[in-house]
Amino acid sequence: MEKKNLNIAIGNRIRVLRETQGKTRDRLAEEAGISSHFLFEIETGKKSMTSNTIINIAKALNVTTDFILLGAANPMAKIVTNLEGLKPEQLNLAEQFIETFSIGLHLKQKKEREER
Repeated sequence: MEKKNLNIAIGNRIRVLRETQGKTRDRLAEEAGISSHFLFEIETGKKSMTSNTIINIAKALNVTTDFILLGAANPMAKIVTNLEGLKPEQLNLAEQFIETFSIGLHLKQKKEREER
């Protein structure tokens, strides 16, 4: 994809996410540490961003950088994003839940294979 079209696609994703979350351009710009005018230029595809700006916008919109750049999220990245900021005891509970869930899935798959 040519750079101009890529900038437009990325800018559109950012604008749609911002609007869906009910954020103003000024608010998102402030949360991402950039000017409102620069955010306007990003959203309209007129300017590209540094990696730091992409990361800051993704954090402010609570999405992965994969989603900002590609329009698709890495499923593991989404899980990691959801776990960020949890207290150690909360992380421990999440780990136990994932482990129990995974064991259950494996047992179910094993049973299905045996029934075939």
